[in-house]
Amino acid sequence: MVLDDSKMSINKLFLHDKPFLILKAINDSKSQMYAAIISKKIDCSYAYIVKLIKLMNKMGLTYFEGNNHKKLINLTPKGKKIFKLLSEIK
Repeated sequence: MVLDDSKMSINKLFLHDKPFLILKAINDSKSQMYAAIISKKIDCSYAYIVKLIKLMNKMGLTYFEGNNHKKLINLTPKGKKIFKLLSEIK
């Protein structure tokens, strides 16, 4: 079975727990989510969280709101769909 680049990169990304936990933290949040909050919530370094969120942003799973100083992180409809599908198999 041959996967196109977007499917392969999504599969590669979600073979790890932290990306799923990032999506879960954003999805389950009742308040505003920033990279620093996610970092504390899932016990992972801030730099790694920012790297993964930027990658998710390029894949169309997340988007940023706010100014250059503080960026709110939200899930796109595609990000919500992927989170839902991953939740069902986790």
